[in-house]
Amino acid sequence: MIGRYAFFLVAALAFTSSAFAQLRVVTYNTLDKPFDATDETELRTIFGAIATTPVNGIAKRPDIIGLQEQRTFTFVGGDFDSTGRRIADELNDLFGVSTYQVRRVGTGADLLMYVYDTSTVSLVATQQVFSTAPRATLRGQFQPVGYTSPDATLYTYNSHFKAGSTGSDQSDRNAEATAIRNNSNSLGSQVNALYMGDMNIGSSFEAAYTTLRAAGNGQAFDPLGLSSWPNVTVASHLTQSTRSGSIGDGGAGGGMDDRFDLQLTTDDLLDGEGLSYLGPTSIGLSGLEHSMKAFGNDGVSYNQSINNTFVGRSQPASVLNALFNFSDHLPVVADYQLPAVMEVLHDTIPATLQLGESFSFDLTVRNAADVVAVLGADELDYALAGTGAASGGGAGFELALSPGSTYSISLDTSSPGAKTGSVVVSSTSQGAENALTVIPLAYEVIGVPVVAGDFSGDGRVDNEDLNLLLVNWGGPVPPVPAGWTGDQPLGSEIDNDELNRLLLNWGFGTATSIPEPATGLLLALAACALAGRAAPQRT
Repeated sequence: MIGRYAFFLVAALAFTSSAFAQLRVVTYNTLDKPFDATDETELRTIFGAIATTPVNGIAKRPDIIGLQEQRTFTFVGGDFDSTGRRIADELNDLFGVSTYQVRRVGTGADLLMYVYDTSTVSLVATQQVFSTAPRATLRGQFQPVGYTSPDATLYTYNSHFKAGSTGSDQSDRNAEATAIRNNSNSLGSQVNALYMGDMNIGSSFEAAYTTLRAAGNGQAFDPLGLSSWPNVTVASHLTQSTRSGSIGDGGAGGGMDDRFDLQLTTDDLLDGEGLSYLGPTSIGLSGLEHSMKAFGNDGVSYNQSINNTFVGRSQPASVLNALFNFSDHLPVVADYQLPAVMEVLHDTIPATLQLGESFSFDLTVRNAADVVAVLGADELDYALAGTGAASGGGAGFELALSPGSTYSISLDTSSPGAKTGSVVVSSTSQGAENALTVIPLAYEVIGVPVVAGDFSGDGRVDNEDLNLLLVNWGGPVPPVPAGWTGDQPLGSEIDNDELNRLLLNWGFGTATSIPEPATGLLLALAACALAGRAAPQRT
């Protein structure tokens, strides 16, 4: 064939959505603060440090904050002003956003609240686990933005257990723990649940802690894996009190000697798959450091104030002093990876292909989770295969931030007619977004022309073919293409034989087979001229 169509392959995005990877979760008893401008300044200092302190290469502002000892103030702008509302406002101003919102239940003092970043998580629902004595727990159901799988849902139990060391106090705490476990057990197995708050549990041997860790659907695990506490060997994980004595705001003294503030998880948050704790106790993540921190505690303040020394500390004096002044508790901060996000990119598929043509297109699979570090998202495990008229495939895994892997998919052109098929790309990664992507394929295979004289290969015999013949007169006859069902060449050069075939089939595939006057004249002149050129010379 002398002429041939050409097309360009353009990368196209198929079936994707954006999602934000890794969550930073904080639990904090703020002692009914912020109350005034001084409190707000200290709050900004503390949360600014939380957002900029890297752990495992991740430094980001908090996504979910479970708050204890909160209170409401006056009714303003259609709702009660509250400590949670003030915290959300301060964080919006501090980080230059407008996405932090507050969720509270009830009015008064000693309340539980959530402050959360709506750009990264949606609060689907809240529920008071129980509303009678001793104290309620506020359950929050969060869904990371961009994720739709139930495997990406995070249930948080925000609690402030009964304080005190008497037998009655311990019995109350155990009753609270029992109510929480009854609720979490009812969620079923393989649920991502996080128990957090000021538990006021005196030791790892107390009944309430044993109840939380009892076998069952909602069994709690300590991501830090501490076997016994509190004691000096785990000093860096203690959370209360930031003061060795009273400073007049109602907070407790005694120095850093209790682990009242906790983040405990179900085992599904420790399996290293999908939504999972970022730390060495998660399966497959043994090389990481613990992201769970009693923020600002470096283990040098046992039984002393948190700002007892500024030498060799992970935080500057301004942060340690703010922690000392703002509350008698330290915030507990932890990072959690989010599931993978599958993205499939592929070349444009032409509407038509020639019979017998060898054609394939490239398809790339990547993990498109929006992360600040590779470990912020689970790896993407996947497989792909062509169906119908498509063949080719493969399997593999992709880490976040990688360019992905490219595969070649071939299309069948062995027979003419309409062709259909698909490429199916699926992921088995827990909670992965876009876990099933199906790319439908539809194209037509056009047979090689069956009529001689169609030098352009467009299925018609017309002026275009005549021009090509004249331009290439005397040149070699093109090779017979695969699938050719027409006449065979009569010689090795383009000469009168090809001209005669063109004249015989003139008008094939066009609206009329009768040459227009100008074309007819052109054909006659061409025939005479070429015939003369081919005539033998007298000697």
